[in-house]
Amino acid sequence: YNEYKSYLRMLSILLLLSTVAADMINLDPSNIDATIKSAPLVMINFSAGWCRYSQALKPIYEKAASELSSNPNVKLSYADCVAHSEICSRYRVNKFPTMKFIRSGELMKSEYRGQRSVEAITNHIKQLLEDPVKQLHGVHELQQVKEENKKQKFVLGHFTDKNSYSYQTFRSSASIMSGQCKFYSLLGDDAPEKDTIYVVDPVGGDQQFQGVATDAKFLSHWVKEQCVPIVREITFENGEELTEEGLPFVILFHDPEDTTSVELFTKKVLEQCSDQRDSVNFLHADGFKFAHPLSHLGKTTRDLPVLAIDSFKHMYLFPEYQNLQRPGRLRRFVEDLHSGRLHREFHGEVFHDRDGEDDAPADGDSQDPPVKREAPDSNKPITDPPKSVFKKLEPSENRYSILNKDEL
Repeated sequence: YNEYKSYLRMLSILLLLSTVAADMINLDPSNIDATIKSAPLVMINFSAGWCRYSQALKPIYEKAASELSSNPNVKLSYADCVAHSEICSRYRVNKFPTMKFIRSGELMKSEYRGQRSVEAITNHIKQLLEDPVKQLHGVHELQQVKEENKKQKFVLGHFTDKNSYSYQTFRSSASIMSGQCKFYSLLGDDAPEKDTIYVVDPVGGDQQFQGVATDAKFLSHWVKEQCVPIVREITFENGEELTEEGLPFVILFHDPEDTTSVELFTKKVLEQCSDQRDSVNFLHADGFKFAHPLSHLGKTTRDLPVLAIDSFKHMYLFPEYQNLQRPGRLRRFVEDLHSGRLHREFHGEVFHDRDGEDDAPADGDSQDPPVKREAPDSNKPITDPPKSVFKKLEPSENRYSILNKDEL
């Protein structure tokens, strides 16, 4: 009898485990496209059986899938990157485990990087499932939102009701852009116009969407171009995500009380480098919090503002901050990185094509004479530029199994 009871107990445990695992969808090439269309939100856990972090996460992830199984708006899925490497290559996975979201069929920019617990994962998903569009009731509420966002852009749509196809397209775009821009709506009698979308910009002036309100792809692209700032702030919280984009940093270190230098930097980026956002990341950083990178450049907080490039191999200093005022200098700094000139100059290669161009003061300069640089000493040993500091913000090997590029 006791043996029979033990058998029943073991059977119930196995049935429970199989039920939990069934709530998580195992992806393969035959079902992945159907799966990402099966719910408004799909989470994918990209893992490898040999990775100890993946092994530890799997039972937690399975339990989270079980807890959310009754919600038709979300599906949790699992991709075995050993058995189905083509799936992981499709989503450019280079570390295990990696957890990404597909929203309305589109890959979300932000991965899940939070605590690896059932509660943390389920809470994050519940937040993502909240309505990404906040409905406003009348002009007074709109004015209140404008007061709360005096320096921040937001998206405002005017629609007949929530059932209209144009509103559903707007909501889909808001879902994809979650965490990057706030979306608001005015409906029915509260909407002075219908099927009209604006990016409300308290600083630069409002911009109206000129496309068709039901064109989801074009709308999302337009919102991203208008709403996501070309110069972003880097913090310790978003540093890992920014480094994973793999683009060199053009970064302004500044006093947190100094907004003027950030405004000047942003202005010059927009004037000279708006076409470079796919090749570099333009960032600004609190120079006191990021004093360590400054020290690698031979600078301290007393030298702020300081402009530099971190290529993830080396760091290069913009020679004189006041030269940012000069036409084309910021763009040339970026182009010198791409051409390799910054590295060659550091190693002592002399170029004469720019001799004397700083003799005249730039706008905003003092009338002090230009600083004359000494010619490189051929007897000094050749050294490399300062090594990258921001590379250390990449995903940690204490949390992920990192693939080398030749393993991809």
